[in-house]
Amino acid sequence: MIEYISTHAQALNVLFNGTMVLIWTLYFQVFLVNHLRQGRNMIHIDLGAAQGARSRCLVTNLSSNAVYVQAIIADLSSNGATSRTRITDREEIPLDETKDPLARTNRGTLHTGQTVDIGSLEDLVSRAQIRLHEHWSADSIDTVTITVVAISGQIDRIVAASKSFDSEHLDDGGSVFTAKNILTHQIRPRQTREEFSQMLRDQKFG
Repeated sequence: MIEYISTHAQALNVLFNGTMVLIWTLYFQVFLVNHLRQGRNMIHIDLGAAQGARSRCLVTNLSSNAVYVQAIIADLSSNGATSRTRITDREEIPLDETKDPLARTNRGTLHTGQTVDIGSLEDLVSRAQIRLHEHWSADSIDTVTITVVAISGQIDRIVAASKSFDSEHLDDGGSVFTAKNILTHQIRPRQTREEFSQMLRDQKFG
């Protein structure tokens, strides 16, 4: 055995080194995949807790780090026409009806695994109507797309996610909203900057 090892020492050394390189490569790949997953932001948008226009819009942070919700944007579509506006602040709540001013906004930090109720679909449409100075009602909408724009707490960039809900109008005058997809679309950072940065810069307060 010793004689065999001595005779083939060079070949065995090459085999051993090759095996070690392969093992370390696999370790590095696993580490890199886990690192990329931890750095990836994921925001989920869903409806629940009620039916029709009274359904609550729920936003959950599924990232491994906290995010700061900077804006919520709604795209309302009806008869082929679409209007877009910010609906971050709960403008349907009169200022004198709440003791906590922060209750009138959806801006704020979402920790890992945290879910926040940003209002019913009826509330979101009401905010859009106030912002747009247009007449919209939840029962007249064909599709509503909700986009959450946030700032990542781990890396210095803007992230966003969106989900669209189709409306089915019922005979009794009500509506039922159904998500087009189960999963929430995660918008790429570059697309987020190009599409929403100007809208965020144009925000006016007061």
